[in-house]
Order: sequence, then structure tokens, then C-alpha cells
Amino acid sequence: MKMKYKTSISILISMASVVLVLLCLLVVHTFRTGEEATVGIFSLAATLVGTIFIAVELKNGSDVTCSDMLINLNNYFHESDRLMKVYEVLENSENDGDYGYERWKDVSSVEVAQYCTFFENLYLLHRHHIASIEDLDDLFGYRFFLFVNNPYIQEKYILPTSSSYVQVFELYQVWIKYRKKENSGKNGWQRHVPSGQYMLPESYLDDKLYLYDYGLSDYNKEVDELADGFKMKTLGFDSLSAVMELQVSVVGGLPDKNLFFPLSREELIESLQLDNLCGICDTDGRLVAFCVVVSNRCGVRSLASDLGLDPSSVMTFDAVVVDAECRGRGFQQRFIDWSMGLARSKGCRFILATVDPANAPSKRNFISKGFVVAKTKSKYGGLTRDILEFELGS
Repeated sequence: MKMKYKTSISILISMASVVLVLLCLLVVHTFRTGEEATVGIFSLAATLVGTIFIAVELKNGSDVTCSDMLINLNNYFHESDRLMKVYEVLENSENDGDYGYERWKDVSSVEVAQYCTFFENLYLLHRHHIASIEDLDDLFGYRFFLFVNNPYIQEKYILPTSSSYVQVFELYQVWIKYRKKENSGKNGWQRHVPSGQYMLPESYLDDKLYLYDYGLSDYNKEVDELADGFKMKTLGFDSLSAVMELQVSVVGGLPDKNLFFPLSREELIESLQLDNLCGICDTDGRLVAFCVVVSNRCGVRSLASDLGLDPSSVMTFDAVVVDAECRGRGFQQRFIDWSMGLARSKGCRFILATVDPANAPSKRNFISKGFVVAKTKSKYGGLTRDILEFELGS
């Protein structure tokens, strides 16, 4: 009986290998990949077949150990020029503290995808109880976090089409919980997490926001062409770093830092996934202004509860930032007009916003568009804010 079982397993592995080879041929034929990419695809396929075989042997209780399997995978990683090419860029970015997009100009999307697929396969080993996170951590933990916490990888790949990377997010959540548990344990370990300042927010993972994926269709759509070559467009995850940098620059230049309560990276990621961002770029493509409009959804960032309104009828004008050199061009009013059109398209009745009573220019822009001060109250940890309300006509 045992011999028949092993024979059946061998047949299944052989069939799986044939199917995998056929799929590889289909990919090569469909996408007309070059010779190097073709070699990489078949190399990865061979490794997967080998891993499947080892995993089956583990399940059958043979002499093959989990360590053998992980060593095999580790050797494959180091022998793959494509994986090592991505790893080198990641490592240099971390060591230099420079996460600029320019570093990636010679790395193809196929190479990034292969690196990502490697870790998706590790997740399958974990999910099927073949390898524990503890088993994976020593060999692969650094390389995994180096990849997922890299801003370029987040903004160009895993966040824009997040539902395609569910296994990466689930592995990340399990792995980061393991690291936190170990670091807070009796051993007092403090294992370094690369690019820790760019860790995925807990709320993003816990709420499974990565399942709310609207793709790239609404990214970087031109909204309007303005005077002097400025262009107004919708923003996506590929603008996250630019948005953060502009916000830091503008807030840093304010004489009174209480005039503007900055959005956290966590909030911006949430809004890029669920809400609406619009930006204005100069003739060089540099972001010089942006606004965030929170959709008509429940949550602490909606101002609906401040006025006792139904969140489904309210859009919240959450933030507007304009580079100091570009003020006086009416950019905020442009954003307000855009938010009104957005609210109408969503069937909303109200747009709400907050402004520091001392921020006369911003308050004047809202009032000129028909907003009224509905209430003044303490917000954002004790800051006084006017709550402005605009009711859309039928």
C-alpha cells in the first residue's frame, strides 16, 4: 500500500511538472520574453517542482528534513542572478538610506515579480505547516522585510494592485507578529527590521485593506490643464513619497505648526486605497499641491459625526497642501471645485472641512465657494478648528 501511495505521488508530481512546463511555454509564447527571462522562468519552475517533491517527502515522513528544503531554496536564491540583482538594489538602498526610484531603472518588472514569487512560495510552505515562521526567519527574514518595506516596491507594485499580493500581505502579518513576540520575550531580543519606518500599518493589515483594490485605472488621470503649464491630476500610490515629502516641506515652513495637522503615512495609505487624492504638478512633473477627500464612509476621519450627519451623505475635505512658492494661484479653490464634482458623482449631500480659525486665507477660500462655519470645536488632540459645511443643491 505504501509503495502504491508513493507511486501515485510520483505520478502526480510528474503530471504537475508537465503542466508547469506547459504553462511556462505559454507565458514565453504569449509575452515573447527574452532569452534571459525565459531561463529565469524555467529555473523558478524547476525549483518549485523540487520544493513540491521535498514537501511531499516531508509529509510522507521520509529522511528529507525541513532544513534540507530550506537550504535548497536558499541555494536557489543565491544562484539566481535575477533575485540577487533585486536584492543588491534593496540592500544598497537600505545601507545608503536612499530609496529613490532612480536606483531601479535597470531592474525589470519580471525580476521584481520573481523575487516576490519566491516569498509567496514560502508562505505556502508556512500555510500548509511544512515550515514554521521560526524556520523561515533566520534564513529569509531580512530579505523579506527588505523587500516589502521598500517604498519603491510598495508604491510601484504591491500597493497599487494589492489584491494580487494577498499571500505577501498575509505572510507579512504573520511574520511581523512573530518578530514582535520575539522582541518582547524573555530573551530580550531586538531583531532589526529593515526599513522599519516604512512598515505596513497594522490597521491596513488587520482591516485587510489590500482586498480593496481598484487597480491602476484611475491613477494619474488628468483632471484639468491650468495656466503656466501646471496640470491637475488624480494621484495613486506611485505619488505617496512625493505627497509625504511635500507635506513635510510645507509644514516645516509654517510659522505656526498648529495651522495644519499633517496626515500620517498610515492615513495616506488608507486614503490612497479607499478615498480620493488630487494633485497639481509643474512643467517638470514635480508635485506642488495636493488634497485628500475622504469618501462617504464610516470612520474617525469622517466629520459627519461632528454635525450629527449620516456618513453616507458626507464627503470630508480632509487636507490641502500647497507649496509656498505656488500659493496665490488659486490651487485650493481648484481642489474645492474638484471635490464638489466628486461629491455630486457619489450622490452625497454635504462636504465638510476643518480649518484653523487663524488660517484666514484657507478659510476665505472655502467661504468664497459657499461653505459656512457650522461649528467651532476642539479637534486633533486639542487644536481649535472651525467645521465648515457645504450643502450641495439637488
